[in-house]
Amino acid sequence: MLSNSKFENGIFEYTYRTHFSQVGTHDVLTNKSILSILENIADAHSVYCHFTFSDVARYNLTWVILSWKLQVLKKIEANKDIKVQTWCSGASKAFFYRDFKIFDEQNNLCAIATSKWCLVDIDTSKISSMPPEICNVYNIFHEETVFGKNDVVKITIPTNEPIFSDTYRIRRFDLDLNKHVHNLNYLNIAYELLPDEIYDGDELNNVEILYKRELKYGDTVKSYLYKDEDCYYIVIKSLDESIIHSIVRLF
Repeated sequence: MLSNSKFENGIFEYTYRTHFSQVGTHDVLTNKSILSILENIADAHSVYCHFTFSDVARYNLTWVILSWKLQVLKKIEANKDIKVQTWCSGASKAFFYRDFKIFDEQNNLCAIATSKWCLVDIDTSKISSMPPEICNVYNIFHEETVFGKNDVVKITIPTNEPIFSDTYRIRRFDLDLNKHVHNLNYLNIAYELLPDEIYDGDELNNVEILYKRELKYGDTVKSYLYKDEDCYYIVIKSLDESIIHSIVRLF
């Protein structure tokens, strides 16, 4: 994987070949597939810098993603070479920010995204301070933010009544290596609530996901769909509604 990559001026770049299993009903890459590519490129960058899940496990820590924000500017087809860039746009004592760009074979900008990460103590499940050497590990930060200075995901739940709700029990295939629901599988739950005419149409180009509390195998959630103007909000709660696990915004 790393043979197709380079690292210059704080930007990690990788050339990736898209494939058929990543497309949806309209023969273009789904939003989930795009986010999966970005997640894998982030991991490749960490491999390059020797700071992977295995490396942070030495500190009894694991990486956890707290939010995604994706905007698709141009649909991406299967069997195409795309250039994916990622960089660390900033860090604080507890959080780490990573941005992305995707370009097609003609160097057209196809998608931009930003994400927020943290390190969590494996035993306590509490957010941990970043190891002091993290800036050195990633060499330098590239301060560009693809959405500007206000790109941190903040989603406010609409005050109107939900238009639909559903329940779902977490299965084994939903889980990741932390034995929590994989961050992209929240999209599966969200998309199940969309009206047929929206789900069957061209996929919405903007995705924002805010993660608030992890979900584990056997949990049952109740999800609510709201519409506010042209935006759809999916709020994923515990069955007794005492905990908000995630909020998804699609438009």
